[in-house]
Amino acid sequence: MIPPHTGVELVATIYDCLKDWGIDRKVFSITLDNATNNNRMQTILKGHLGLQKSLLCDGEFFHVRCSAHILNLIVQEGLKVANDALFRIRESVKYVKGSDGRIRKLEQCVKQVGFSTNLGLRLDVTLDGTQRTWCLRVHYNMKKFFLVYS
Repeated sequence: MIPPHTGVELVATIYDCLKDWGIDRKVFSITLDNATNNNRMQTILKGHLGLQKSLLCDGEFFHVRCSAHILNLIVQEGLKVANDALFRIRESVKYVKGSDGRIRKLEQCVKQVGFSTNLGLRLDVTLDGTQRTWCLRVHYNMKKFFLVYS
C-alpha cells in the first residue's frame, strides 16, 4: 500500500480486498496491533460493515488485539531493565580491565571468595536474548567479587 497509511486509507484498501474476495458480508473479527491508524481504521470499518448488517455477532468480537504484538511490547519493556543492568556490568568490566593493577586485585578477590571460573570478565557484543541471559547470569554470579573488590 502506498502511503499515507491513515485510518481512512487503510479502510478503503481493506474494504476493497474484502469485496474482491467476496467476504465483505462474512467478517467476524480482525486482528491488529495497537497502532493509532489501525484503531481508527477498525472503528471506521466496523461502522461501515455494521451499517450493511454484515458483521457477525453484531461486531461484538470485531477488533481483536494481536497477542504477539502485546507480548513483544511486554518483552521490550522487560529488556529495558536488563539493558540497564547490562550497561552497569559493561561499565564495571571496562573499569576493572582498564588497569593491570585492578585486574590483579580482582584475581586476588576471586581467590579470597573461593570462586573458580574460567569465564572471566567479558564485554558482550550485540547479544540476542539467549546470550543476554547468559551474560547476566555469569556476571550476577561474579557480583560477590565486586563486593569484595570495592
